[in-house]
Amino acid sequence: MQEWRRGRVEGLLPEKLKWPHLAAVAEVDTDDALKLWARVREAADEELASGQRGARVVGDTTPYGLAQYLAIRDSFADQWRPQGGIEAAMIDMMTVSFSLQMYWSTVAHERAMRTHDDQREALKRFESNGWKSPYQSEADAIDQAQRLADGYNRQFLRVLRQLRDLRRYTPVVIQNAQQVNVGNHQMNLSS
Repeated sequence: MQEWRRGRVEGLLPEKLKWPHLAAVAEVDTDDALKLWARVREAADEELASGQRGARVVGDTTPYGLAQYLAIRDSFADQWRPQGGIEAAMIDMMTVSFSLQMYWSTVAHERAMRTHDDQREALKRFESNGWKSPYQSEADAIDQAQRLADGYNRQFLRVLRQLRDLRRYTPVVIQNAQQVNVGNHQMNLSS
């Protein structure tokens, strides 16, 4: 039975593994469980480094949607050249915020341009099959989309300021300098 469970676990994708799966492998062989854990960690590291984790948050899993997300992420990373995990995470946060801002701006525009009527027709089809939708007026729907777009814009700008401040306020270390110019101040050092 344990060998069957172990074989089943080895065929699972890393994101589908649960703690009982790892425990089942560890009951048979601890080294194999550690190797399996290493495989899960490698997959998680790769997902983060490639931008897939942030792209899943945004939700557009089509090839073009993923490409759009990664293009934005790459352009931000090219400009900021993140140094370390904190700055890389901030680039991901900015990418998610910007992508969601663009999405909700599109929704707000579509709702304002009367595609809400098309959505109403689609709801009638769903409701004829027994699904009940929460009701929202057109004005409320437009306002909601605009508020969400604005909220993601604010989040983007907040993270951008934090990244800028992180870079601005890093300590400056000067060693063995004879003259140091900072801003409008000059300091001459003598031995």
